[in-house]
Amino acid sequence: MSYSTHRQPGRPAEGIADTIAGAVAMAAGGAGVLRAPPSLQSWPGIVHGGGVVALLDCAAQALGGTAGPRKLEARLTASVPIDTSLRIEGRADADAIRVAILEGEQMLSAGAIAALGGGDRARCEAWMGGTDGWPLPTADQCLACGALNPLGLKVKLRFDDDGVWARFEPGRNWSIAGKVHPALVPVLLDELASWLGALVSKEGGLTNRIAVEFHEPDAAVGALVAAGRFAAVEPLDRRRAFWRTDTALMTADGALIATAAIVFRAGVDYSVRQMEHFRARTPPEIFRRMFPSYAI
Repeated sequence: MSYSTHRQPGRPAEGIADTIAGAVAMAAGGAGVLRAPPSLQSWPGIVHGGGVVALLDCAAQALGGTAGPRKLEARLTASVPIDTSLRIEGRADADAIRVAILEGEQMLSAGAIAALGGGDRARCEAWMGGTDGWPLPTADQCLACGALNPLGLKVKLRFDDDGVWARFEPGRNWSIAGKVHPALVPVLLDELASWLGALVSKEGGLTNRIAVEFHEPDAAVGALVAAGRFAAVEPLDRRRAFWRTDTALMTADGALIATAAIVFRAGVDYSVRQMEHFRARTPPEIFRRMFPSYAI
């Protein structure tokens, strides 16, 4: 069976474009292989939720999906491990290309990618973020915020009483031909949404579902703003375990690039594993504001 990737064999991965393309190999019939490198991780050992969406998008484009304005909806059923050979299955329907990532017979993630219709509207108000606020903790190797990940966005999120935001300019390894690489959208907005959900629920957690709308996929590299308001975060179940968030990515002058509706799954079981990490990287007075039940 013949597979194709988006970069030449043997060429080192220099940026997000090479890394994403080099992780996905698709055959014309829709069967493929995925092996994500450590640079795509969030928590140790697993692919960043936004990175999973970028991999699904890459596979869909290899099968003929649009690179223009599009909607990408994904369910993250289980964590996708790094440095593990996984199967990808893709097929084209009348209205979308559907792609799934599997480990053996277990479905880890599945998504649908379709052209964004002219009648589709942004789900959230384009709030540009606050003016000061408090810094959120980072992780060393996280694809979005990791200061020691050579591929990472190295984005620094802040929050105040209204919401979470980031203002930054992506480095060269997140651009292609002078334009923002599309993987930046799900990676950044997933990171933002995770903190919106965590700060409202006051618990740790992980992304459960992602729906991203690429309104301007050819945005030029420059100063960007990503933001989301707490007022737009709402529980989806009585147990208040699943929280829907709305976020947007814009240029510095407010032109809309993308929006996302992302579901965050919160819970004490996640907090048990995550709180010590957050506490060790956050001043006590800020941590108490973030997670009062876990403050010492």
